[in-house]
Amino acid sequence: MRLMRIRSRSLATLLLAIWLGGCCPGEQVDERGWPNTLVLGQVPMLEAEMLVDNLDPLTDHLERELGIPVRSFVPMDYTGLVEAMGAGRADIGMLPPFAAMLGMRRYDLEPILIAVRDGEIGYRTQWLTNDPNVCDAPPEPDENGMLFCQGDIAQVRGATVAFTDPNSTSGYLFPALQLLDSGIDPEADVRGLYVGGHDAAVLAVRAGDVRFGVSYEDARRMVRAQYPDVGQRVIRFNHAPMIPNDGVTLRPGLPEDLRTALIAAFISLEAAQQHLPQEQRVLRILYDIDGFEPIAAGAYDPVAASYDRLRR
Repeated sequence: MRLMRIRSRSLATLLLAIWLGGCCPGEQVDERGWPNTLVLGQVPMLEAEMLVDNLDPLTDHLERELGIPVRSFVPMDYTGLVEAMGAGRADIGMLPPFAAMLGMRRYDLEPILIAVRDGEIGYRTQWLTNDPNVCDAPPEPDENGMLFCQGDIAQVRGATVAFTDPNSTSGYLFPALQLLDSGIDPEADVRGLYVGGHDAAVLAVRAGDVRFGVSYEDARRMVRAQYPDVGQRVIRFNHAPMIPNDGVTLRPGLPEDLRTALIAAFISLEAAQQHLPQEQRVLRILYDIDGFEPIAAGAYDPVAASYDRLRR
């Protein structure tokens, strides 16, 4: 598990170095005022190696719809992507709500789309364990054959918890607030281990590296093909409150007609892949989502309120 994380970090660092060595977007524009090349930043929910292998279908689709080249890069974390967008080195970011909210405050980044997963534009953090003794009753399989139960969140006090990223809404912010509401200091009363991706948190619990972990619901299916026993070895035992979904965010200064074209291009991807089995669709592979819809004003206000509360 540790070696997987090191490889992912090393690959991300290499990709970022290569990207920074190239020209920056926005330095040259065409007759419409559009950048000659768009740069799309994606932080992996998957291990970085798996993400890189699946970037091309998304960028290829955007290039066909927009008629201009689109490059992808994989920063080490959400903060790196927000900073790249704020500096004008990336045009588009696939950001979770917490990172998008910080980018809005710091750099006037603009969320334009929110993800749709199984018909919903919101999701929850799931708490995971490999210890059935955490459960109030013996765990049972859900409709997908993966074990779940109800267990008291207070049992994580004093334990090591696999979080994903300190700037992840579902991988840290909302479960940290849930801990506070339960009288548990997320910094002083638990030992946080930041493992990067949601699949990495699931696998850390499966491997026994930690007794507890968090991920978005249900990230276990991301790794089920490779680890068929994950639904039996990793048990969902609690949830944090609902969170607005991740989405697509733009740096400031892009032309309005490009903004409109990007919205249409991302939304059209779902229809373009309807002929494929769900597990082969690019958005399912990369982000475990079905598609996008325009985001409502104030959609991330609950995230901002939660962040302000956690900072007190």
